[in-house]
Amino acid sequence: MKYYFAFICAFFLLDSLFAQSPIIIEGRLKGVEEGTMITLMKTEGNVGISVAKDSIVNGRFSISYSPDTQDLGEYSLMGTGEGFPSMSLRLWSKAGNHITIEGKDKLIYSWDVESSIPQQAEWSYFIKANKESWEEYQKLVAQRSTLINTYYDDNVSKEERKVLKTQMDSLDRLASLYNYEIDKSNLALLQKEGKMTEVRLGVLKGIAQAIKWDKREEFRPAVEELYGRLNTEMKESRYGEEIALALYPPQAPQIGDPLYDAALHDLTDRVYHLADFKGRYILLDFWSYGCGPCHASVPEMKELHEKYSDSLTIVSLSSDNRKMWEEASKVFGMTWLNLSDGKENRGIYAKYGINGIPHYVLIAPDGKIKATWTGYGAGSLKRKISEFTGISIVDHADPAGGMGGT
Repeated sequence: MKYYFAFICAFFLLDSLFAQSPIIIEGRLKGVEEGTMITLMKTEGNVGISVAKDSIVNGRFSISYSPDTQDLGEYSLMGTGEGFPSMSLRLWSKAGNHITIEGKDKLIYSWDVESSIPQQAEWSYFIKANKESWEEYQKLVAQRSTLINTYYDDNVSKEERKVLKTQMDSLDRLASLYNYEIDKSNLALLQKEGKMTEVRLGVLKGIAQAIKWDKREEFRPAVEELYGRLNTEMKESRYGEEIALALYPPQAPQIGDPLYDAALHDLTDRVYHLADFKGRYILLDFWSYGCGPCHASVPEMKELHEKYSDSLTIVSLSSDNRKMWEEASKVFGMTWLNLSDGKENRGIYAKYGINGIPHYVLIAPDGKIKATWTGYGAGSLKRKISEFTGISIVDHADPAGGMGGT
């Protein structure tokens, strides 16, 4: 009995020690101002959550973070200030892992990383193979960010905005050329390697999405060949499904088409189908915790549900993983139907062709799609519902409210 007790004590002691083993990230930087803030983000599905930060002193920073599990996690580092691109340094880590970072400028995406995690070494292989191109690309992204800030300055004239828009378009074209060269190089590297891993699958996903979004059809034969070699497990993984959706996107239902239905569940795992709500208008709200306009829409959504639920059923559909979905639901206090198919952006999101959020699909009582739109501005939901349904909506807040999406 005493040996059993000693074993239990040792188990809990070890568990406690592991739980307290932090991830340590130490950085040595040049070309970055003293006091610049470096932030560690934890990746949860499609959302990045700030978990720790440190400011640069004497060209160095040190970040410590204790994860709540022993599992390998994905993270990223972001820099704040003029000259940083709106990009982040991708990291893999777990409790007890020590990471060393070196950078000679603000081009954070391609800073050098030393770590014992195999996935980190794999990713660094692809970054280093295209380091010069990535550096030039980041410079363009940083320049564009500066132009955007100027563009939205209230003191900038209409003519000045036209000039700024022309400059941004020029930067976008140059950035696209660097993206093409990087994708081309990565595809060649993938074709040389025999074994496909999760990291390499993620690289392949990026190239597949270039086929879809940038019309890089010249990549299709090689990407399809690599995809065809994948085993069932990899094809059914997150990246595998995203590759398939990029190569063979489903035909999204159009206005006048019947709704697309799926098995959806709430946070108690009760199952619903959209067909259950036929007979009244249905508003599908595609959202994520990481979407600012989605946050802003919550009070108006709540008001519509409370005042017009007899003729309108609101169904919010989260693209987040379970952890973020639960957290967001608590924060928002959602009183209407709050569902998910558990596929993030790879299930019903893909079937409806969602490219930006918040996105709304209004379904008529007969189950056919009445209208779709993207973005939110104060009062916009009331205006749209009134316009497309004939439901008398009172208190049209901020009739000049702008639209925004992510």
